[in-house]
Amino acid sequence: MDEGAPPTNRAPLKYNPEKSKLLRFGVDSLYLSYPGVLSEEWDKKLSRLKELAQLEDELSQSVAQVTICEHLFEVRDKGAGRFSYVLVDNAYRIQASNSRSKSLPLAYVQISSEYLTHAGIEKAEEGLRYIVNTLGVGNEPANVSRVDLFADFCTDCAMDAFEPLRDWVTRVETMSLHYSYGKFSGWSFGSGGDIVARLYDKQLEIEKKSHKFYLHDLWKEQGWDGTSQVWRMEFEAKRNALVSLQLPKLAQLLPNQAALWRYLTENWLRLTVPVETDSNRARWSNHPLWDFIAAAFDTETEQTKLQRFNPARLPEDERLFVHGLGGITSFMASRGIEDLGEGIGEYLHQAKAYHVTRSGFQHDGMERYVGRKVKVKNRRYNTVNNVQPSSSDITKTEGDAIAYQQVKDGENENN
Repeated sequence: MDEGAPPTNRAPLKYNPEKSKLLRFGVDSLYLSYPGVLSEEWDKKLSRLKELAQLEDELSQSVAQVTICEHLFEVRDKGAGRFSYVLVDNAYRIQASNSRSKSLPLAYVQISSEYLTHAGIEKAEEGLRYIVNTLGVGNEPANVSRVDLFADFCTDCAMDAFEPLRDWVTRVETMSLHYSYGKFSGWSFGSGGDIVARLYDKQLEIEKKSHKFYLHDLWKEQGWDGTSQVWRMEFEAKRNALVSLQLPKLAQLLPNQAALWRYLTENWLRLTVPVETDSNRARWSNHPLWDFIAAAFDTETEQTKLQRFNPARLPEDERLFVHGLGGITSFMASRGIEDLGEGIGEYLHQAKAYHVTRSGFQHDGMERYVGRKVKVKNRRYNTVNNVQPSSSDITKTEGDAIAYQQVKDGENENN
């Protein structure tokens, strides 16, 4: 810049600080790994449950469940990557190694964002630690494999008005604008790297993808009017980045969340007001909106927690009461029935007759069919333990399932 030439700043886009409101901030996703070794007893138990999940008949699949520390987990029919076993409920997704593994951790776990919103990090990890210590012998405290920090806010600033190669100052070369469902939905930075940033329309993401409508009530408690657009600024920091920042352990991350957010919003990514006469972008001032975002973690206000949490993975009411009526309404239309009571009654009558023919069981074909389907979904939704209390031995349950399949096959051959 020539000496004496006054700097010429481009005027920042319309921004009214009084119309910017912070609604929530914290940790949205947390992935932990626990060094250690799975016990041989649990290796045998999980291996047997995994084999049950791989069998063709649904009754055997339905008992591929295990209760650990009051969590009823579905045991999946496949492992994940090099991990032999996968256990899932609405709070945790646990990938466990086998007892012979020399290089893998005992467990690699994702804590769900809903459970974090309900319990907080400390309580969620405390419960998880009990589960992991039940499975095997841990060698040391939890490592952080990934953490996603976020801030939800409202603003009157037009998020699609920034120039990608001019206004954003970042350490990465990749940035993208996104459009979804016919509208601008956000920005992303550094996709695939050790640190990834996303600034996106959280309302649109909830409506079309995640369906985390419980956030609406939490936002309203912080003053959201129910209609203003809500944006989320989110940073995803993976293991390599956390190690380089000396935050490899959960005990180190917990007291340093605000410091990590400051690093990410000051050193890794900034939204600026360009100075056309100064080619050194590092000297450009932050856009006022970015100062607002960067200060999100500075408040000591405790975040409102989700009061109710269900560890079961339940289907949404729309799926049950809208899509679930699809078969009934199709049946009524095909039979010329318009009265709902008559339609349901006739549907059950004809369904019973159909399943007698289909299954070969003269009296309870539909009951058997429905019973199997319910047990399969008990497992999928983590609602009911399909292993009968009077028979804690899974082998007996598996034998019952095989015997049932043999009877079913034999009766089908006779029809």
